[in-house]
Amino acid sequence: MKKNLKNLTVLLSVITIAVLLIFTLAFTTTTKNINVLGKTINTNKAPVGTVISKEAALTDYENAIAALINNVREQNGLNALAADESLTEVARQRSQDLINRNYFSHYTPEGTNVFDLMRSMGISFRYAGENLAQSSPASIGTPEAFLNAWLNSPTHRDNILRSQYTKIGVGMVEIDSRRVVTTVFSN
Repeated sequence: MKKNLKNLTVLLSVITIAVLLIFTLAFTTTTKNINVLGKTINTNKAPVGTVISKEAALTDYENAIAALINNVREQNGLNALAADESLTEVARQRSQDLINRNYFSHYTPEGTNVFDLMRSMGISFRYAGENLAQSSPASIGTPEAFLNAWLNSPTHRDNILRSQYTKIGVGMVEIDSRRVVTTVFSN
């Protein structure tokens, strides 16, 4: 009986250590393989022209990102952002370009950025920002992991909590072992 009890104690100890190791590896891997970038612009000009905002058709993943961001904003006394079709198109184009041309920067290889893309699509804004995130392997890039990475970076957190923003676009693209998420904010 004592031998069985001792064996059971050893088995439970091994299981406990294994579970702790798995959790430690999961959280350590997540933070090491997720990269984030943030950029903001204030034109100090009133918007020119009018873009009619339409509710964006977000994927479940993109919606989860937007919902998490809105939860953080509301917890900090800010209004939720409206999903915007035009900004979502910009975000998806940015994510696709980052994947297709295998770079990770606010600037394209030609030197243009999200604000140039927004203007070229006829999107007017006074305040705008972009947060980028990527993960490899793609599976560790959960909405929660990306949100946590952004919130742990002062510039990304500032973008998420900028009171002037009223709209958001979210675009996620995944190919092979890489996932890229772009969030675009504006007023």
